[in-house]
Amino acid sequence: MLCLLLVVGLGVGGTLWWQSRDADDAGTTARPPVDTRPRPAPSGSPPVLVASVTGPVSDLAGGDFALPEALHMSDAELARFSTEVTPDSAAFAGWYARHGAVVTESGTINLALRGNAAEEVEIIDINVHKKCGPPLDGTHFTGYTQGSGDTVAVGFDLDAADPRPQLRARTSAGPRWTGRDYFKERTLTLKPGESETLSVGVTSRRHHCSFTLELVVATPDGVLTQQIDRGRGGPFELTGPAAPGSPTPAGYRAAYAEQHDGWHRADPTDAASQGAER
Repeated sequence: MLCLLLVVGLGVGGTLWWQSRDADDAGTTARPPVDTRPRPAPSGSPPVLVASVTGPVSDLAGGDFALPEALHMSDAELARFSTEVTPDSAAFAGWYARHGAVVTESGTINLALRGNAAEEVEIIDINVHKKCGPPLDGTHFTGYTQGSGDTVAVGFDLDAADPRPQLRARTSAGPRWTGRDYFKERTLTLKPGESETLSVGVTSRRHHCSFTLELVVATPDGVLTQQIDRGRGGPFELTGPAAPGSPTPAGYRAAYAEQHDGWHRADPTDAASQGAER
């Protein structure tokens, strides 16, 4: 019996079907193999190795982020924040984690991937598993304006009920969402040992979301799924602004903005009134 591999559909699960043809019969009969449905990749030998995960890193010019609680810093604390915490990347990372800081509105996750199978594999889909609620409204921080480079990435709108991978263009003016299906226009393959960095953009204007990513990988052994989080089992996070549609930092209980001479308090009520006047 001669077996021919025929892809008849790649849906959300990226299902592969086999077709068999009898040598003595011109007719064909389709039958699913044992591994038709996507199944979890073996933890000891996944088809794609995730060498490192970074982010989300803010896409906004000021690197905006928010805290779940209101933080009212004294003059001395604010001075130390300006001169000792933010200039030191290690100190800032520790401060950021201790306060539960979350990137606001738009961010990018960078995944360093490497082919780990004996043959070439293809990432045919990425799923998002999310839990969302009201946006954080504790404290808002916006840094001194910075530029960003140009790149192309796959992006997800976390406000959607079922976020699907979009082709996203990130420019110096900020990320541009095309609305087009990423995997209809891009092919992601990894040969054995081949390395690739995949930038995954996420955005939200209405929610605070914790989420994980799931790679769907087509291999010679069937379709396998791999879960990705930010490390140590923790989910990624992103939050929309506290008052969608109003200028930031409207809606927050405390706010700070960086200027050329350091960090200063900002008044959320001023932003709220400006939004009301528009």
